[in-house]
Formats: sequence, C-alpha cells, structure tokens
Amino acid sequence: MALSKGAKVAIAAVVVVLIAVVAYSLIPYVATTQVKDLKNNQTTYIYGTVQSRFSVGNFSGFKLNDSSGSIFVVWNGTLPSDGSKVMVHGTFREISPALFGLSYFEATSVIPWPI
Repeated sequence: MALSKGAKVAIAAVVVVLIAVVAYSLIPYVATTQVKDLKNNQTTYIYGTVQSRFSVGNFSGFKLNDSSGSIFVVWNGTLPSDGSKVMVHGTFREISPALFGLSYFEATSVIPWPI
C-alpha cells in the first residue's frame, strides 16, 4: 500500500524535527571547549552548570562547572540561577600563571541551555 503525498510530507517533517532536536542537544558537546583545555586569550564557547554566583563591587559572575573542571566567569549581565545549564561565549584569561595560576573566563554572552 502506497503512502499518500500528505503522509510522506508528514513523515518527512517528523524526521526533520527529530534531526533538529538531536543536533540541538549535541551542540554543547561538539561546539564548546572543555575548561581543562582553555588557553590564555582564547575566545571560545564553554558549556556547563552554574555552581554559585558572586558580586563584588562592579564585578559579578558565577562559577561554571563542566565535566573537566570549573572556572569563574565574569559577567555583568543578568546572572543565571544556581544549577542552571548555560552556554557562555567569551575569552579565557590567565593572571600571572607563573605566580598564582589564577584564571577566569570573561563572558560576552551567556545563553541558558535547557538540555
């Protein structure tokens, strides 16, 4: 029994939606850099879970954890809630790595990623 043209279109639409959903869920894992692999002055995306938020004077941000480690993200926009998953675009910065080994991620955008 042959499918009608409408049934074929409906099946094609379902397949496209399924592919889109799978692609959307994979983006954080294929388009981001893990915290452990960040290099000084590298501009990239990182993805992880917000562990805690902070605000000191004019500086605010949050600690982001991914499967490889955690990093402080400096962000002066609306802070995401603790436990939320976010995709962050910005630049990794090291402060005197030879002396202190301090580092942070300077965010230019923070996008909630509900997967």
